[in-house]
Amino acid sequence: MATVIGATAFKAICGSSGATTATFTAVAVPQMDRYGYDKRMSTGIVATVGTLGVLIPPSVVLIIYGSSRNSP
Repeated sequence: MATVIGATAFKAICGSSGATTATFTAVAVPQMDRYGYDKRMSTGIVATVGTLGVLIPPSVVLIIYGSSRNSP
């Protein structure tokens, strides 16, 4: 749960799915391995949460989309 919340917040601020996935692969996966989580589950979680942040305002994608829609 901490990985999902942290990665979603990071993605909303960062704006890059690749950067979020790379960061949380380096940070969260070794910790989940240390606590005995299955490798497929830990990497699957990190791979999927990188895309969640785009749904949380004020993500960079939504800011760009909103400013392009309001241009005269």
